Amino acid sequence: MPSSPSAANTCPRCHSDAQVKAKLVLIGRASPRLLFPDEERAGYRRRDQLAIDECSTENLQKAPLQQFVPGFYCHACGVGFVTNSILK
Repeated sequence: MPSSPSAANTCPRCHSDAQVKAKLVLIGRASPRLLFPDEERAGYRRRDQLAIDECSTENLQKAPLQQFVPGFYCHACGVGFVTNSILK
């Protein structure tokens, strides 16, 4: 019996893991909240971007490789994504 796909590596767009591969994903160096503190809306969370300062430190590599985090890439959709466990 085939095993069910893991929720962690299921593509958020097509909801399949058939074309998903583990990859290092490049994220932003700083979030807009850090760069423009007066312009960020309170409680607003961007789902399409991620930056170093939004990740827990145990999931980041040592400098200068901090922007590369373990994640996944769906070749069918062209979408890179990470699990919620790396967020602060």
